[in-house]
Amino acid sequence: MTRVKICGLRTPEDAEAAVEAGADALGVVLAPSERHISFAEVTSIRRAVPPLVPLVGVFVDPSQMEVWAALNAGVDVLQFCGAEEAEFCAFFARPFVKVVHVGGAAPSVDAAVRRAGGLVMFDTADPARRGGTGRPFPWSALEHLRGTERFALAGGLRAENVGEAIRRLRPFAVDVSSGVERDGRKDPELMRAFVRAVRESDAAA
Repeated sequence: MTRVKICGLRTPEDAEAAVEAGADALGVVLAPSERHISFAEVTSIRRAVPPLVPLVGVFVDPSQMEVWAALNAGVDVLQFCGAEEAEFCAFFARPFVKVVHVGGAAPSVDAAVRRAGGLVMFDTADPARRGGTGRPFPWSALEHLRGTERFALAGGLRAENVGEAIRRLRPFAVDVSSGVERDGRKDPELMRAFVRAVRESDAAA
């Protein structure tokens, strides 16, 4: 079953709607972004989320202090989207995701991340942003990994295209943010449609 992470949640209501839609994990942005929230808001979201649904904190080149503060606020899983080394990602002894930004060349799964127990997520490369671009990259860049490596997929996913992405690449997980937003806010109907499209693709496999 393909896991679904809905990212960029800002309020407890967003989180509750994502859980009701069937998300397997929820993401909160702790890096500079229009979706950035405070540690106090992280705690409010964590309290609204059932204990068995992990809360993922999304960072770009954070300090150790920032990561510890997020863990204290209620984050369960760490997602690193900058230039962090695998050693830094693993230092906190928590489950972690390391984002690889895909531009031209076909990428590979970082062996150091894999050895440290992390999950690689592939996202769209952008000169100005480390995520949340709303644009997919050419999925053909990852077809050599299908069936051989466990990875997560992000970048411009939405209900209309996530089924094709899953059929072509068989990722372990998919990550969505702008693809379930309307007028810049999370939309419960779009979240339900996204999760439904993932489950339908899984069932047809």
